[in-house]
Amino acid sequence: MPVAALSRRLLCFPHSHPNRRNWPSLTVLARYVIRVRKSLLWDCARCENMRLFHVSLLERWSKGRRHLCSAVGQLTTCRELTPEMKHQLERKWQNKLGDCRFDPADTVKPKRYVLAMFPYPSGSLHMGHVRVYTISDAMARFYRLNGANVLHPMGWDAFGLPAENAAMQRRIPADTWTQRNIGEMRKQLEMLAFSFDWEREFATCQPEYYRWTQQLFLMLYRDGLAYQREALVNWDPVDETVLADEQVDDNGCSWRSGAKVEKKVLRQWFVKTTRFAKPLLEGLSDPGLEDWKDIIKLQRHWIGECEGYAFELPLVGEHKMKSIAVWTSDPVELERALFIAIHPTNLLNTAKQSDCLLENVTVQNPFTGDVLPVIVTEAVTFPEGCDTYLAVGSESNRQIATKSGLKLKENTPSPASTGEEIVRKAVEQGIGGHPVSSKLRDWLISRQRFWGTPIPIIHCPSCGPVPVPEQDLPVRLPTDSVGVPLAQNEQWLRAACPTCHRADCRRESDTMDTFVDSSWYFLRFLDAHNRREMFDSALAHRLMPVDLYVGGKEHAVLHLYYARFVAHYLHGKGLLPTPEPFKRLLVQGMVMGRSYRVASNGKYIPPAEVEIVDEKANKAIERATGEPVTMLWEKMSKSKHNGVNPLEVLREHGCDALRLILLADVAPTSHRNWSEATFPGILNWQKRLWLTMYDFREARANIDPSSGAPTPTPEFTEHEHKLWDARNYFTAGATFNYRHSHQLSVGISKMQGLTNAIRRAPPAVVSYGRQYERALAAQIIMLAPMAPHFAAELWEQLATAPHRLDDDASGLRWDGTVFEQRWPEIDEEFPLDLTFKINGAECCILKIPAKRFNLLTHQESLDLALRQEPIVKLIGKRPLRTSDFTLYPSCEAILNVDLDRAAAEEGGEPEMKSKKEKKDKKAKKKKSLQVLHVGM
Repeated sequence: MPVAALSRRLLCFPHSHPNRRNWPSLTVLARYVIRVRKSLLWDCARCENMRLFHVSLLERWSKGRRHLCSAVGQLTTCRELTPEMKHQLERKWQNKLGDCRFDPADTVKPKRYVLAMFPYPSGSLHMGHVRVYTISDAMARFYRLNGANVLHPMGWDAFGLPAENAAMQRRIPADTWTQRNIGEMRKQLEMLAFSFDWEREFATCQPEYYRWTQQLFLMLYRDGLAYQREALVNWDPVDETVLADEQVDDNGCSWRSGAKVEKKVLRQWFVKTTRFAKPLLEGLSDPGLEDWKDIIKLQRHWIGECEGYAFELPLVGEHKMKSIAVWTSDPVELERALFIAIHPTNLLNTAKQSDCLLENVTVQNPFTGDVLPVIVTEAVTFPEGCDTYLAVGSESNRQIATKSGLKLKENTPSPASTGEEIVRKAVEQGIGGHPVSSKLRDWLISRQRFWGTPIPIIHCPSCGPVPVPEQDLPVRLPTDSVGVPLAQNEQWLRAACPTCHRADCRRESDTMDTFVDSSWYFLRFLDAHNRREMFDSALAHRLMPVDLYVGGKEHAVLHLYYARFVAHYLHGKGLLPTPEPFKRLLVQGMVMGRSYRVASNGKYIPPAEVEIVDEKANKAIERATGEPVTMLWEKMSKSKHNGVNPLEVLREHGCDALRLILLADVAPTSHRNWSEATFPGILNWQKRLWLTMYDFREARANIDPSSGAPTPTPEFTEHEHKLWDARNYFTAGATFNYRHSHQLSVGISKMQGLTNAIRRAPPAVVSYGRQYERALAAQIIMLAPMAPHFAAELWEQLATAPHRLDDDASGLRWDGTVFEQRWPEIDEEFPLDLTFKINGAECCILKIPAKRFNLLTHQESLDLALRQEPIVKLIGKRPLRTSDFTLYPSCEAILNVDLDRAAAEEGGEPEMKSKKEKKDKKAKKKKSLQVLHVGM
């Protein structure tokens, strides 16, 4: 575009365009100013009119320093915040957002281990990634501002089928493909300013990591918890690998490829997770677990009630299978067993017969010495999840035996036999005896694909399976091959037996399920570069459990179950301080995109091909055909055309705006519907904060120091007190939502409330108010965990403002950055709420000064409440049965008393006759809730 045309466009745009926000970028303008200066303003003598035109242009844009940042980028001279300015300040603060490294030598500060589930390195971030890491980063930065030594690491769950398939398609090694993706995703994470301790970074596909995964396998193997046996397994014909039961959906399809799963008999490796079923179930009642909520229900359902015992009974003779598993709720039944019934689908039924006695297949009963026959039938009630049944002497079992041609011999249990004795003998012989539900199965870890951790076993014709010696670990993958299964890599398979040194042995060609890699990764982050052991146990005893674990609900069963199993196992060996690895969970919801499906055929179409007829009524049509279109909120996906690239949002609105948009409006645990209609609230809040700081600096710059501060008027004192009250009130609310509820969206609402209170201050308070300054400081510090660049710039402008009021008592470090501050504290005189409830219903609120509030005990709060006349009247003569007390320091407290409803007397509440009456009564109570002020 010619210079003259560009200049006219710049001159007219702000006044003629209906949307003044979309002014030309400052970069374009700055470049234009430099070009004009060089070519026209001073050098072009031919056209005086053009020179005057450009002078007027520059004067108009720079008038009052309100619309034009100078070419050198002095952000403080700009009253209106623009997207380009956001990018400018983010570049300025990119590498100055505080030290995020964890110091293992610092034992003075309280430790906080904040962990977000590490990602698979696909090569590009999606909105789900950005949301989970924004949440964990906000919490990590919050804990640092509260004086904690925070461990917030990041790594890569790098093994698995997607990388292997992608590498095969591109004809490059999976290792090359994975490392390339890791480099790309790390750059994207750094663009979003996540405060990860990158010095602890690792990928599970690195030999330095999977060497210890193999070590974990060998530990399990030596303790009898890893074993190999023939099994009827789920076979994915597309990905050509085995799937665990939990990786098959309700329709019998693979969780990843979508192919219909087939059944195959293969010799597979298992881990005896069932041995820990009872401890894993009981661990869910651990009072140390916080916010597990629905996850506990899912885990309980998966494990099942451990109301019986599983036993492995040996088969007599030579068979591919060496034993058969039976489950019973009463171990004494093993001494009264008549036969074993199996379902026709059981592996022992090779001839696929039904209702018959299996010839040449019998089971040794280790508790009686008898041999039990095996009958194929569907006439018995198999325990849930089992295809075997232990038959005792009931009439129906006798009829089944007779029908199958079996002559029964009565078994009489020894008078001294008890269930406890049988269980003890089974445990001693290693054939079961551990409490477990009938449906829970051991963890099948074998996978027949290349890109995974090799199982460190050598198969010797003389010695059988032999563990690889620890000094020979890791058993490395041949990373130079492209898609060649280990079972076909003859050079790699050849090995010598570590025991007898035979040279014609073969390595195990199966690799481990990727869930094995992620079952212990949180422990490696403690000691990521330890070459001597998996992790330092002494360090683990100091830093475990994880204080806050952030991740998606899709991992609520499998990953958490396997990670809990490994932690219970390692705790039993004395390597961990607690059996439960994760103290508190924050299970974030998915980011949902708007999708459009043609109603007639269900085809997904892009938004550009849709015409919205009525947004509120959810009506739309396809532009080309006019057919009705169904509008849905669904998980973002390329196939549904509803995905949003977070980097595009970052380029348009800036990093901090993207982070705030993801945190605002809905709680982290809820699904987030991604819609640009929600953007203005956050974008306008940023602009108001910027404008507030600009006005503050302008007001302070206009102070004449020689005239001194004016005498405070009653109005000035009143507004200062309002700001004192607002700062304490909204700080208490934001702190609660950061620290206790993790409702970060509500925390944003509290901060916006403080912004509104600050902006209501009159000019005199802005110029001379000490409480105004403290409120503004608290606002910026509380914003810092969510919008670090923006808060850093605001803090610098606050700290360098002219005629700022120095207040040593405030505890602010004016010579440091915002990340060197401490989280705002509540003033000792500020009254905090002790909510008093009767039978769960709020009755009144006691206002107690913070100094006394934070020292309250259960008994003291109860005594205090019962001394208040209005509360005594509410209780009347009803006897108090129990009470409970919850204190959130510097935030709020709740005291609930349970009264005997049946003994309601004078002063008691009449019984409600309908739900409507109860609802009306509750609303009326809430409206007339009494507030009682309690002195020091």
